[in-house]
Amino acid sequence: MKNRKWMILAAFIGIVLFLQGCKSGSNEAGSTETKADSTYPERQIEIVVGFGAGGGSDNFARAIAKELQDILGVNINVVNMPGAAGIPSADYVARKPADGYTIWSMTSNHPVNIASGAEPNDMSKFISIGRVQNDTMTLQVKADGKFKDIQDLIDQAKASPGKITVGGTGAKGFDELVLKQFEEATGTDFNYVSFDGAGEMAAALLGGHIDVLAEEPGPSIAQIEDGSIKMLVAFTDKKMEGFEDVPISSDLGIDVLDGQGRGFMVRRDTPPEIVDALEKALEEAKDRPDYKEYEKASYLHLRDGWLNSKDYDAELEELIKTYKGILEGN
Repeated sequence: MKNRKWMILAAFIGIVLFLQGCKSGSNEAGSTETKADSTYPERQIEIVVGFGAGGGSDNFARAIAKELQDILGVNINVVNMPGAAGIPSADYVARKPADGYTIWSMTSNHPVNIASGAEPNDMSKFISIGRVQNDTMTLQVKADGKFKDIQDLIDQAKASPGKITVGGTGAKGFDELVLKQFEEATGTDFNYVSFDGAGEMAAALLGGHIDVLAEEPGPSIAQIEDGSIKMLVAFTDKKMEGFEDVPISSDLGIDVLDGQGRGFMVRRDTPPEIVDALEKALEEAKDRPDYKEYEKASYLHLRDGWLNSKDYDAELEELIKTYKGILEGN
């Protein structure tokens, strides 16, 4: 009987030790998983911009990179890769590992490029981190030039089809599509000229090499404030704070309201936990005081730009359908 009691006690102790071991192993596994998730990022992150230095897209990427660098605790290097409305930069990122260390600073040129069939890296290749900006497009001219106001520009364009040159960033991209919408809405025909960056484009306008800029207020704000460049129209349904005298398209009966969206994407096969980490960091970055100050100084606060990863992906899919209809003349 005594031996039987010892056998039962030994068996009980064995079961307890076994269960404790299972619990310990489970905790260790959980700790390992948490640690693995929390290690990103461990090294420098590269943000690739598909446009030249000094433009709206470049300024945006650098302003956000400054905040992300502080939030994520690693160096962030911004690289300009201008040309073909952002297509080479998309291709570069698509060829990099899906590890969250190469991020694409994308714009509304991306859905335009997909809609036109020029972009091989479609929505199956990338996933959004989020959209931060929804900029306001405008038409700008030399203040002492040949256009008195927007109606004067329209009248001269109708009188001389294809003769008035309009500069925009990138060929067959968002700026050119906005101009196409403006032409259709007003019965005009312009000669579009593409540039790699805003600085080069503004210099061409002031030098008399082009007649009009299709541009946001931010990149040329210095010239607007010093009086050398003026805005003829803003494509929006809300007066621009600080520029209430600038006509807006909705008041003129011109159905053009699209703004330049800017956000970030990574390869679609990037681990979800990394996409989530970047989305959270981006949402925090866009609300930081320094970024908000830059946003207001560049007139990027006029529209609420934030869309999370899921919502931005959905909007891009809709924009692709819309732009495809415009480009096909439907």
